[in-house]
Amino acid sequence: MRWRPSTYLFASGAASSLGDGIRYAAMPLLAVHVTRNPVSVAAVAAALSAAHLLFGFHVGAVVDRFDRVRLLRRTQLIRLALMLVLVAAVAVDQATLPLLLVAAFLLGTAELAADTAVQALTPVVVQDAGLEKLNAGLTASQSVGEDFAGPAVGGVLFAWNPLAPFVAIAGTLAASWGFLTRLRVPGRVARPAVRQSLTAEAREGLTYLLREPTLRTQAVWAAAMNLGVAAANATLVLYVVEKLHLSGGTYGLLLTCAGVGGLAGAAAVAHTVRLLGRVPTMIAASLVAGLATAGIALTGSVWLIGAFQFLAGFCGVSFSIVGRSLRQSITPDALMGRVTSIYRLIGFGSLPLGAIGGGAIAHQLGLGVPFLLAGAVMVGSTLTLGLLTRRAHTTRPEPVRQVSAL
Repeated sequence: MRWRPSTYLFASGAASSLGDGIRYAAMPLLAVHVTRNPVSVAAVAAALSAAHLLFGFHVGAVVDRFDRVRLLRRTQLIRLALMLVLVAAVAVDQATLPLLLVAAFLLGTAELAADTAVQALTPVVVQDAGLEKLNAGLTASQSVGEDFAGPAVGGVLFAWNPLAPFVAIAGTLAASWGFLTRLRVPGRVARPAVRQSLTAEAREGLTYLLREPTLRTQAVWAAAMNLGVAAANATLVLYVVEKLHLSGGTYGLLLTCAGVGGLAGAAAVAHTVRLLGRVPTMIAASLVAGLATAGIALTGSVWLIGAFQFLAGFCGVSFSIVGRSLRQSITPDALMGRVTSIYRLIGFGSLPLGAIGGGAIAHQLGLGVPFLLAGAVMVGSTLTLGLLTRRAHTTRPEPVRQVSAL
């Protein structure tokens, strides 16, 4: 049976996401195995995400400069090599804290490049009408691998043998690379007549995003939505345990409700877009997500909170998938990596601010207030930035997409 390019990209992403989920459980457990110092353990987690702050502006220029398919294959090989180093270190009981910090930073850097390359390749692998379907598949596999199956497998394997989860991660990375070797799509964009510095090339992506009305308003809208989501998520555990006096297990089940809602949203999003269109789907999803978030503060019923979590997960994933597809349909291929990385910087940059702000508001005003304010921010941004995005998108000309031959 001959697979389509989209199937190979999906299979590679699914294998990689499963490995990431295993790593999310195994790396902190290994860090605790090496040291019980809270600062040192937190440093390992910070090292995994540090690349986003250090290289987030430039990584898109790297993705646009080189053949994206080859770059994706090589980043997976780099991650595999790093994981094999960790396997060897754990096997001989030499997994030191400095080694974990360096490995975590390099793994995070390679993962950032791989994620950006995947998003840049998606509109090359499928036509515009198929973007929602492939993005939904990638998102669903990421959710299953990173939120459900992977962490559970990682925890069980580590309890059995600390070496086992890292061997499993290496296996998933090898599988991901193997699928990518079968991917046959154009990976290189047209070379510019004069090669600039990475910073100058990254600025071209920023300039395009700022000058393109749909992308500009969409990026700020996504940042506002993430601000509200982060504020609510950061304080949910305190609201459940301290205000509602429920157990930690109940909190875990509420998170599962959001995860199940996300999977349902990924399954339904292509049908919703065919019915409503892209921007109207985003507007409807963000409005419902905002109302569901505010609703958490208005009830003490765990069943209603579970329903609100399901709705928030359903709508949040729908918003994310359609937003990604909209961005990919607008952006010229030559700028896809740069616009993707800069959009993610703007959109995700509000997450830590939202988390810190939610905690501060809960401390000063009460545990229910962050949910009300988060819902208000999400609904308010939809009624302003969402409607501006719709207006800008309905009046924009269609882009001319140029992709080089193999």
